[in-house]
Amino acid sequence: MNENYEPVACAHHETYQYAVMRKLMLDLSWHDGAGVKHRARVLPIDVVTRDRAEFLVLKQKDGSIESVRLDRIVGAYSVESGESLLV
Repeated sequence: MNENYEPVACAHHETYQYAVMRKLMLDLSWHDGAGVKHRARVLPIDVVTRDRAEFLVLKQKDGSIESVRLDRIVGAYSVESGESLLV
């Protein structure tokens, strides 16, 4: 999988920040660094920048904390409304 970060649209970045502020549970799909697809219901807790890339910091159901690069997210839906955040 390509390790070069591809910046996401500003609207998507803002949507993730909104989800953090509103504490919206998300049904999130993403690929990890090895290309493996993941899907989970998560609570976004922060959007951070490190190593020249942006990440969504999320809390898994089991309480574990994980960071997902924004350019690896392929689907994000509000659990409450079912609406896509990536429109």
